[in-house]
Amino acid sequence: MIQHLEMVIQYLLQLIGGWMCALAMTVVVALAACAFLCLNLYKFDRESCLLTLHKVGRTLSRGWGWGLMAALLLLQVYCLTHLHKGLQRRLAQQSKALYLASEDRGGLPTTQRAPQVSVLESRSLSQRIVLPPQLASLEAVPGWTLEQARFGERPAVNVQDELVRDDKAIILNRTTTVDRFIPTKLQSSDVNLKLAFQDPQAGSGQLYAADFQASYTFQNPFDSVRRLHFSFPLPDNSGTLAGFRFRVNGKDMPAQDVDHGLEWEGELQPQQKCVVEIAYQHRGSKAWSYDLTGRREPIADFRLRVQGDNSDIKFQRGSLYPSKVQPGRWEWDLQSQITSQSISLYFPYVPSEQVISNLFVFGPLSLIALTSLVVVWAHLRSTRTGAWRAALATLAAAGAYSLASYLVGYMSLTASLLIAFGVAAWFQYKALGRRLWIPVVSSTLAPFTFLAPGHTGLMLSSLGLAVLGLAIHETTRRDDNG
Repeated sequence: MIQHLEMVIQYLLQLIGGWMCALAMTVVVALAACAFLCLNLYKFDRESCLLTLHKVGRTLSRGWGWGLMAALLLLQVYCLTHLHKGLQRRLAQQSKALYLASEDRGGLPTTQRAPQVSVLESRSLSQRIVLPPQLASLEAVPGWTLEQARFGERPAVNVQDELVRDDKAIILNRTTTVDRFIPTKLQSSDVNLKLAFQDPQAGSGQLYAADFQASYTFQNPFDSVRRLHFSFPLPDNSGTLAGFRFRVNGKDMPAQDVDHGLEWEGELQPQQKCVVEIAYQHRGSKAWSYDLTGRREPIADFRLRVQGDNSDIKFQRGSLYPSKVQPGRWEWDLQSQITSQSISLYFPYVPSEQVISNLFVFGPLSLIALTSLVVVWAHLRSTRTGAWRAALATLAAAGAYSLASYLVGYMSLTASLLIAFGVAAWFQYKALGRRLWIPVVSSTLAPFTFLAPGHTGLMLSSLGLAVLGLAIHETTRRDDNG
């Protein structure tokens, strides 16, 4: 607070030494020119000169208060500008802080990639190699080491040699077997996602708690026993996963190394099906995506159901649009499709930093509008409202902006505005009186329109037109009664 006041004072000194000095010099030159003209007028017409000076002095004596009011208004606008800069620096420091005194509920945009299923394929190649009869043993022939095929690694090559000797030559019968995992498609994917949106934090975007539950079915499509491998990648940027469950055919799988995701491998009988169930909860923010494009393959049967307690959900460009939309529920039903698109949900949210920044941009205009409304409404209601009362009203409004800029660091933006501008409205009502309630109400309601991003312009325009309509009604009523 002290540092901020010192900064304001320094800027005020720069202001006084800058363009205000030029303004003062202009005023001095103008007064010198007026004095010169007045002296010449005094030489030729003394009575007219004295009468003119008397009128000018009487006018200045009545308007000096409004002149000071204008200077005070200019000073308030200047202070609000630099108070806005100080607020931006404080909010930036809070969002970049490395240590927090409270729970960090933040998250990141989360992407869940679709699982993959692979089947072990074996291919054999037989060769007949004729060797010279001088070969005494197989030590001179390149050796081979038997190995087992592993998912995610290069194919395993196994070689079996059979040596046949006769008087003329040595015949080597070589059988080469290549084992590798080839991708196959899922029979069905049934995914359910529940989103519970939470109060956002500074700089984190719209927070949500996600409850993910999925059931995947695949089968051995061959007429022989085959080894199949199921791979489920853990979600990207998911943070901590809670309530984790991994079941295969109703049996819970033991803990395993999840560095490369969840994996299961086993033998299935011909046409035998396997059902894998996966569930977890996590927290995220801003967006959630389901990546279907890890590999271009036909989607046999895919269903995704998303439920949320907030209907304000958008879809990123290139995302698949849901096949069915209901309030708080979105469904995707894909069958026999090949697509390069993913499902990407975006949860729009305007951070408090941007709202308070837009509010402070509007602050100087609101002070000028309040002063104008006070003058106009005092004329329409024939109320003797002096410059001092108008100055008190604008000071209360400027104080509300200042108080809100500090309260937003301790509580929500809505609560900060309610407290700050509620106190200011009471002060303005006491300073201006009951007959000037319209300027008080309009200046108090205007800041709250910024709590509805995207609709602020419409609400401010409607409020301005409402005040204009009341002014026209008051003018016509006076003319009818006059």
